[in-house]
Amino acid sequence: MTDLPTVHRTVLPALPPFSFDLSLRALDDFRPCAGDHRRTGDTVRKALLLPRPAGQPDRAVVVEVAAAAGPPPGVALTVFADAPLAPAERSAVERLVAHWFSLADDPTPLLSAAGADPAMEPLLRVARGLHQVRFASIAEGAVYFTLTQRSTQWFAAARKRRLMSDLGATVRLDGTAYTAFPSLATIARLTDQELTGYAGHRQRAERLRGVVEGIAALDEEWLRTGPYDEVRAALLEVPGVGPFTAHSLLLRVLGRPDDAPLEMARFELLARAVYGDPPPSAAEVRACYGRQTGGWAYLARVGLSWLPAPAPVAAG
Repeated sequence: MTDLPTVHRTVLPALPPFSFDLSLRALDDFRPCAGDHRRTGDTVRKALLLPRPAGQPDRAVVVEVAAAAGPPPGVALTVFADAPLAPAERSAVERLVAHWFSLADDPTPLLSAAGADPAMEPLLRVARGLHQVRFASIAEGAVYFTLTQRSTQWFAAARKRRLMSDLGATVRLDGTAYTAFPSLATIARLTDQELTGYAGHRQRAERLRGVVEGIAALDEEWLRTGPYDEVRAALLEVPGVGPFTAHSLLLRVLGRPDDAPLEMARFELLARAVYGDPPPSAAEVRACYGRQTGGWAYLARVGLSWLPAPAPVAAG
């Protein structure tokens, strides 16, 4: 592997309010993807797969993302690749980065609802300007959330990293190797025995194959932009995808904040941490946040983790 040259530079706008500092903080806290990128100061580098026609081998580029000088708000993007990129390829990489940092998401509907919710005021103080940091590819998110079923997040992340290390396309920049998460098609080509080795046991491997092949058969652009209820129904028809996995894919991969499975215990605990005991019901949260309910769940979880710890009470 030889070092990559710079092939593209641009600035990607972000809908305000936007803080890249908060994006970096969220990325640092995003444990499922820990170690998948390299951060130096206020700059982050990551390998991404260049979208390719069916049947062609995976090809990785490295993106370097930093805060744009602005205003207006946005990020400065530099792309490194082993060969010049066609205009359509440059646009595809720009879309991948914009999705990764949800630059085109309009935060004002969520901020408006949260601003009318007194319990959210401390969270807005620390997280205003945060745009959701998502999985960088649908393949990565689908594999991770499938591997978390009946497992721990730690094991799921470790299995995901091993799969990426073995199967991902690797390139080198400034003496450092960067590996992109493999495509759904690459994972689907694994034999049952190979997939079982990555998944941990046969049942999980069968579930992973069902998810990988099922999502690969769906149109990604439609998953991102089609009617929410129809997209959720299509995901739920994929073998191995249940309500929690479907909502996780919708929010953390596809950037669809319309809903969250608030009836689950983890979300009841989240509501209790924000509002106290007794927490509001799932119906009450949905009545307040409407089609930003998933956005509320993300903002609440991240904001709570960023609140200053209470000062210890002095003895005596």
